[in-house]
Amino acid sequence: MATFGEIVYSILDILKERSDDSFYTEEHVLFLAKKMRALLLERKYKSTRNSSFQSAADINKQQICIDVEPTEMLSNGCSGANWLRSTVQIPEQLSVSNVTISAGNELLPTVLTFIPAERMPYVGYNKWLRGFIYAAKSEDGYIYLRGTNPSFMLLEKVRLTGTWSDPEAAAALSEEACAHNGICDIMTTEFPLEDALIPSCIELVVQELAAPRYAPVDSRNNAKDDLGDAGVAQVRTPGSAERIARKNSELDSNNNASNNET
Repeated sequence: MATFGEIVYSILDILKERSDDSFYTEEHVLFLAKKMRALLLERKYKSTRNSSFQSAADINKQQICIDVEPTEMLSNGCSGANWLRSTVQIPEQLSVSNVTISAGNELLPTVLTFIPAERMPYVGYNKWLRGFIYAAKSEDGYIYLRGTNPSFMLLEKVRLTGTWSDPEAAAALSEEACAHNGICDIMTTEFPLEDALIPSCIELVVQELAAPRYAPVDSRNNAKDDLGDAGVAQVRTPGSAERIARKNSELDSNNNASNNET
């Protein structure tokens, strides 16, 4: 798997070969690489040809580690007893795979149940499912957890694994970053994209940055809308000069013929 730095510098090297006058910042290239990654994953795993849902490969996923704390106020303003909330907001999730959540506390189940936020008010009442711990992402971006197990409130940290839309934000919440007080060198972090899609990601970013731009300059300054003429001269295909000259010759001959008749 390539790192963020390898992706960025590969793109910059290709652009430098095409033009020495172009200047692109690493942040801008990284921003486009993240967008193209999301595009490629959704194109592959959400395609109409994928009739049965096929979850994204594990190499495209990242695990984040977040702290949780007791809360008495929910995102909708209602009070909630025996609720836990994450201390930070989590990144947006791409709809190409499901989110799995687990707890590090050995007194609690290893795997928790991640459900839609609309179901949270109705869980915990089935006597056969009272041992379950449920988690959901609310509209405010925080994770809320609910359970009836008395040891549920002892939970201090959870781990979520998913395909996040912003891999840079997810890398900042990884266990490695948490061990270094949230500091993460993004350029040395692995870029969460399967190897088969990395060349396509690089190519899409290069095409976006090196695409021709039509920006005519008004060198005449004659207060007329005649920049279209300059644009025609910029875009020429093989043989276009001969066709334009032939067309102009025909127009001149037609004008001369009409003048002679008058």
